[in-house]
Amino acid sequence: MSKEVPYEIIKVSDLPDKKEEKIKVLLLDKKLPRKVEPGEEDNVEDIAKADGTQDIDAESLEPGGTTVISGPTVTKTEVLNAIARDFGRTCCGGLVIMSDGFYFLYRTREIEKVLSEDLTDVQMWINTYFDCDDFAQVVAGAINNQLKGIPFGTLWYKGPGVYHAVNCFYSREEKKMKVVEPQTDRIYDFNKVKYCPMLVVI
Repeated sequence: MSKEVPYEIIKVSDLPDKKEEKIKVLLLDKKLPRKVEPGEEDNVEDIAKADGTQDIDAESLEPGGTTVISGPTVTKTEVLNAIARDFGRTCCGGLVIMSDGFYFLYRTREIEKVLSEDLTDVQMWINTYFDCDDFAQVVAGAINNQLKGIPFGTLWYKGPGVYHAVNCFYSREEKKMKVVEPQTDRIYDFNKVKYCPMLVVI
């Protein structure tokens, strides 16, 4: 019989209404260099030992892989600088998670096209079971599936008496972070005076 893993539940409403001194960024710097094949799901350590891992911290490396995708790119540092500037400091206990060293840039009209073709915005909102965070996760999947390598993710934020989940992306044209409301497909600027990010995952 396995032991239970202890955990502690912290309600967002119990966190103080202050912002972090510095934005905490978790960079996933060691990743497998290839796709996990069927039957290998429990053996990622063996794959890493046999094939090594990718170190995405080195921005001197060009983006690439076995499939060639060409187009303008942006580094993780440029995206992080935009997050810090356009979203402001994270809430107390907040975090930014970056998964790649480089991202491909797409025009806003390409993002709008995928959003218009995706029908998530017409889904029924269901309290708890399919609410704001579910909308944001589905839209993030749809965009990343169509526009490979895009700096598009999810943003959970806190404001006076409210917590909300939306999508966000780095705009090629404006060179800044933009927000997408996945329940309406509207694209807008984040109000960093009124709100603070709790979690950004790109």
